[in-house]
Amino acid sequence: MAHRIRNRKFLGTSVQKKLLLLIFFCAVIPLAIAALSLYYLIFSLLAWQIGIPEEVLETLLPAVRKINLIMLIAVPIILFVIWVIAMEISHRIAGPIFRLEKELDDHLAGKSHGPIKLRTKDELKILVEKINKLICK
Repeated sequence: MAHRIRNRKFLGTSVQKKLLLLIFFCAVIPLAIAALSLYYLIFSLLAWQIGIPEEVLETLLPAVRKINLIMLIAVPIILFVIWVIAMEISHRIAGPIFRLEKELDDHLAGKSHGPIKLRTKDELKILVEKINKLICK
């Protein structure tokens, strides 16, 4: 199969938009729940339910501020990494669907007569191979 390079990661198709949002939120929601639960556990349960004296609590405030700063920096970076991974995964699925639709339109219009080619890492190769058997008889 020929190696064609799709330069744009975001094709703007409805399939890719849905996949992208699904993958992104399936990663972000559990991450947020775990992070908030851990944050609550550390600061609420330990500080108030164990009964740490006010003097000790004041000594912990710089550590709390440092943790907040780290979270303020880390959370956007984590969200960006999740978005990039979601974009790559959605591109590997939506790209071949986009290409398949385009190639089938060309075959129906009589502009193309050869087999449909995908990149080696793309998904849906089995489906494309069966379509190629059908159109290249």
